[in-house]
Amino acid sequence: MEIKNLEIILALDSAKHFNRAAEKLNISQPALSMKLKSLENEIGVKLVKRGKNFIGLTKEGEILKEKFKFIVKEYSEIKQLSSELKNNLTGSLRVGVIPSALIDVSSVLNEYVKKNRNINIQVHSMSSNKIDEGLHDFKLDIGFSYLDNEPILGVEKIHLYKEKYFLVSKNKKYEKLEHISWSECGGLDLCLISQENQFRRILDAIFKNKNISPNIMIESNSLIHLFSHVSSSDLSTIMPGSYASQFKNVTNLFFIELDTPIVTHSIGLVFIKDKGPSPIKDSFIKFLKNFDK
Repeated sequence: MEIKNLEIILALDSAKHFNRAAEKLNISQPALSMKLKSLENEIGVKLVKRGKNFIGLTKEGEILKEKFKFIVKEYSEIKQLSSELKNNLTGSLRVGVIPSALIDVSSVLNEYVKKNRNINIQVHSMSSNKIDEGLHDFKLDIGFSYLDNEPILGVEKIHLYKEKYFLVSKNKKYEKLEHISWSECGGLDLCLISQENQFRRILDAIFKNKNISPNIMIESNSLIHLFSHVSSSDLSTIMPGSYASQFKNVTNLFFIELDTPIVTHSIGLVFIKDKGPSPIKDSFIKFLKNFDK
């Protein structure tokens, strides 16, 4: 049984499309179909419902898919361990990062790849719920998410930094202010991160607790997109400190820390502890524990 053939089922389950699954595996669609048929013949059951387009996995395919995940994961770890034993750590690290942490996490990843040039890091910007799903579904190796607000369960955690919050606005009444109350946001036209992000749910909880009713004009899942609205309109937004610091030199924009009440949340690494060695993941975890935060 070829490991690559097992990956076909996982790719189809993820992509829900024959062509996209073939592209993901870097093979042609005819080659994918041939390998799929070979796998089905080998194990003696149909795994995929066939039609003009991909319909889904069969009942047997859904059951065996979970076994295939473990086999593919174990095989990947064997290859990584073999590489480490040869003192040549190579392979990929799949990382999920909440949007508000992307800037802070980039400095950590940059330092890691400087020391491990044969490792490819695949970064995916996603909500904390998707990171949770990806870790437990073995589609991610590690994640960076909130540790103390809607925490991901069943994972190990390493604190990285505390997230603070800033109002970003062109309103001249904030020109000379460094700190303001959250209640100031009630009278502003805002553009905010969309509600599937935990960052937004944190903001909503603060608004509710302080009886603030913000006028939310635009929502987006991209903080960069929000910044573009603020810089080109009269809308204001709320950003984590790391994003605000990137744009502090932009003309006519003011960055004011929201500190009444003072709100911070812990951001850090989340991962599932493996029963066996996972060389690249273990290497990164060791690196982060010693990283100068």
